Amino acid sequence: MGLRPAKTIREIRGQPWCRISKRKPRKSFVKGAPRPKVRQYNMGTDKRFELEVDVVPNMTLRIRDNAIEAARQATNKYLEKTLMDNYFLQVVSYPHLVVREHSALGVAGADRISKGMKRAFGKPKGRMAQVKHGDPVLRARIMKKDLPALKEGFKRGTAKLTGGYTLIIEDITNNSKNLARSIVGRKMKKKEEAPKPEAAAVPGAAPAAGATPAAGKEGEKTPAPTGKEAEKAPAKK
Repeated sequence: MGLRPAKTIREIRGQPWCRISKRKPRKSFVKGAPRPKVRQYNMGTDKRFELEVDVVPNMTLRIRDNAIEAARQATNKYLEKTLMDNYFLQVVSYPHLVVREHSALGVAGADRISKGMKRAFGKPKGRMAQVKHGDPVLRARIMKKDLPALKEGFKRGTAKLTGGYTLIIEDITNNSKNLARSIVGRKMKKKEEAPKPEAAAVPGAAPAAGATPAAGKEGEKTPAPTGKEAEKAPAKK
């Protein structure tokens, strides 16, 4: 069965299921939970700006991690083309909760299997974030002149999310945290652009194809060929 609609998990029902321990995995309540699909949480350039804009839901709800990732990509791509490096975008909500689904078949003749057990607990199928009314899902910092472009970017991003959202704009020109930031700033690198560590050389391993053997130290003489090697070697003129 494919991805179920957002209305199946949007409303808050029952106790959250999110106890995953990294230090002591054996004591985790949740076993085999998938990793969140959000690839990056900080984008743009972290520097001093004038406005801070939060995307806040109109009600308390739960959002699946793939919806947060789709909203992040849609907003970030538009801001990259429009504002270049003059913005800082942040994903505030983290998908802690685990989505449980009872496996079902959607083919003909599978009525007995699709009904399943009564009040079945389900198995881990994904991750989601529980966002309260008033808590931001996305947050951005920009200059005042770039506010129309940011509104358009958030409009494209919130179209990927379930529920209704409101923009809360705050002037941070005289904010102490904002004034403590650098004017030049630091540009956030994409996860895909992170350099991969080179494989360490294993002692005794054969050299790669096309690689030339390392030259010996100065003063060392190469041993003369003996036996069949001397017969195959070409004679010096």
